Amino acid sequence: MSAKKRGQDLDRTAVFEAILGDLGESDREAALGAVAVGEIRYNRKQPRKYIDEASLAELTASVREKGVLEPIIVRRAADGYELVAGERRTRAAQLAGLSEIPAIVVEIDDREALEVSIMENLQREDLNAVEETDAVLTLLELSLDLARSQVLHLLQEMYNEERGRSPASAFSERQKHLAGALFRRLGRFTPSSFVSNRVPILDFPEALLDAVRQGKLEFTKAQALARVEDDGARDAMVGEAIEGALSLSQIRRRITELRQAAPGGRRSREDAAMELAASTKRLLSRKRLSQLGSARRERVTALLRELTELLSG
Repeated sequence: MSAKKRGQDLDRTAVFEAILGDLGESDREAALGAVAVGEIRYNRKQPRKYIDEASLAELTASVREKGVLEPIIVRRAADGYELVAGERRTRAAQLAGLSEIPAIVVEIDDREALEVSIMENLQREDLNAVEETDAVLTLLELSLDLARSQVLHLLQEMYNEERGRSPASAFSERQKHLAGALFRRLGRFTPSSFVSNRVPILDFPEALLDAVRQGKLEFTKAQALARVEDDGARDAMVGEAIEGALSLSQIRRRITELRQAAPGGRRSREDAAMELAASTKRLLSRKRLSQLGSARRERVTALLRELTELLSG
């Protein structure tokens, strides 16, 4: 075996170990080789639900030119192989007309297969925010042997403890340690940041979830739009944001305008004033003011003096 080929095998083994190395102590066999693309069946439970056609076309072009550079992971099935990890590479190989694809064949059960699939996708950082949130929660369910509702309760408890609020615990310290260890392994969130920034996705309206899943709308824009309570107005704004490629600041401005135009708009105007005050406060730093020209600094000073008089009067 050439040094180059041996190095490739070592690299592939490292990839395999990084994904599978800490799944537990159960015996398993792994073999690196090639399998027929036509014998591979897709796993319907895998975390990726949407594949962007443009990115898949780019990957297919790369596969035609260079081949599949990193093996997929499969396990044996009654009619060939079931895909564990590497759906985009497999689909690209099919589109490129390859008859075989490099693969690691593993002997693992259903639960381990799902965990490997989730971990591989999370480590690649190519899931959308909705898929990623669901994947992390599913991984916690598998690792802790808890239902989704219990996982959410556990995360909320860890969030409260981090903020000094420690009511009677419904979970063991071991469960909390395992959950924390999983987040450290992923290196993407802490339990607290996940509760703050990702768990709210679960309450998004379905139209927003679909837009994020399909890559039509960034997660931060969906977060802003989720605050629009009227279903019809929100759906209209989602369509406008997508078709007009609106920026986050444009979306926020549209939301403010919508609230001001709504019946009982006084409260909406108060909200807008508070948002403007908060954004202005962030801008008023000594460093930023020192960078202004003398004329602009005098103008800012005059406006602030006028604002102070209005508020105090």
